[in-house]
Amino acid sequence: MTPTPGTRAGWTGRLWTEIEPVYDAILGHPFINGLTSGQLSVDSFVQFVSQDTHYLQDYVRTLLTLAAKSPDFEVTKMLTTHAAAAATAETGLHAELMKDLGRDPAELLAFDARPTTRAYTSFMLATVFTGSFADGLAAVIPCFWIYAEVGQHLQQAGSPNPVYQRWIDSYGSDDYQREVLLALELTDRVGLSLAPEAEAAARRHFRTAARYEWMFWDAAYRQETWPV
Repeated sequence: MTPTPGTRAGWTGRLWTEIEPVYDAILGHPFINGLTSGQLSVDSFVQFVSQDTHYLQDYVRTLLTLAAKSPDFEVTKMLTTHAAAAATAETGLHAELMKDLGRDPAELLAFDARPTTRAYTSFMLATVFTGSFADGLAAVIPCFWIYAEVGQHLQQAGSPNPVYQRWIDSYGSDDYQREVLLALELTDRVGLSLAPEAEAAARRHFRTAARYEWMFWDAAYRQETWPV
């Protein structure tokens, strides 16, 4: 289990302090509350899964690009391991969730990447391709970390819907929490080496990605479509 975010020292503690209002907004969002009450619309959950499928495809590409930029082979192995786990979720867990809902997994293919998904993944890919290793790491860490914290929150609350509970269990698991701790330790090490201007740029990327996390859940809840 990851420590309470507000108690972390080091660079990650500073990063989290800057996004605490965003995280509070995530926990208060009706999508998250609907998971724990079981009252979340199945259509909203299906849209979330469909968009997560698109997101994870580009997230894997982002992690692999970031891994290639790492000067440390142990870090390269850690990032590629997480990329493989994300790819497995995209190909396996999503289809199983759809089946558990009594829906055809082929439905997921009917959804294109919606505006928020496209914006978030484009931001991540652009940051990791054009920026430094620290820039790319700061852009992907909110996904690691916020999902771990939300997963723990949801695990404590539980859900009366077994399908929603299965999704909760995947992010509240001890294995996932251990992966996140390794990523946070890496982030603290990287932050120590940054010059002030580079550190400020990385913090901006972290804040932007955290905001996209809120937007991603909000878009699924609203069942976002392209306006034209």
